[in-house]
Amino acid sequence: MSGNKDDGKKGKKGATDSLPCPPVRNVTHPLRYYEFTQEEMKALEECDRESFYRRCLPLSTLLATATYSAIKCEILNSNPHFGVVPKVMVAAFLGYVFGRLSYIPQCDRKLRKLPGNSHLGNVMRKYHADAIACAQPKKPPDGK
Repeated sequence: MSGNKDDGKKGKKGATDSLPCPPVRNVTHPLRYYEFTQEEMKALEECDRESFYRRCLPLSTLLATATYSAIKCEILNSNPHFGVVPKVMVAAFLGYVFGRLSYIPQCDRKLRKLPGNSHLGNVMRKYHADAIACAQPKKPPDGK
């Protein structure tokens, strides 16, 4: 035994050998090596802080309280071993996630309002303009 595995398939082409490889594309994100300016960092920190205090905290509190009340009123069943904790924690986590997601449009607007010399602001404005252009219905050419 020479250590080579030869199962008699030399010279045979498989189904994947006949397909050409897809072209290699550069998929580097435009902000991959970017260093944020002080204004951009301030805007991002404000987005983070505002989304937490204006959406995450109230929504988490509301959902956790509603879940706890539903369990105490026997609308929902509590876990026999862990009690109310798992359902209340899941409700609070979902409130956090939905709070963050619901604040994305406001943060997007805030980043688009950054000054013209901000690369992040320019990227967000370009993304927003492209999204609007794609959302608008295209008019058929008048061929009459």
